[in-house]
Amino acid sequence: MVCVVHCLGMPLLLTLAPMLSLHWLEAEHFHWLMLLLAVPLSVFGLWQGFQRHTRWLVPALGAFGLGLMAYDLLPAHDDHTHGLTLIGVLLVALAHTLNIRGIRQSACH
Repeated sequence: MVCVVHCLGMPLLLTLAPMLSLHWLEAEHFHWLMLLLAVPLSVFGLWQGFQRHTRWLVPALGAFGLGLMAYDLLPAHDDHTHGLTLIGVLLVALAHTLNIRGIRQSACH
């Protein structure tokens, strides 16, 4: 059985090997694409939650995180380290976590 898995898996793994390279994550257009996906999804989700729990900190934290992500992609920050993007992503994730908690708490009351 191990031989069958090995014989079927190796050609598949070798075929997919170039796609497993993470160099495409470094491309600038990838970061812009992720930001263009994150903004409408985050705005929609955080706004829906805000309408239930009415805590201004949650959408403000999300907006600040999205702002950091966008600011880091400006040409003036062409250092390709994306440190602000990482902080922004963490802030947006925190905002979504607080949003979910706020929705759950408002549903209990």
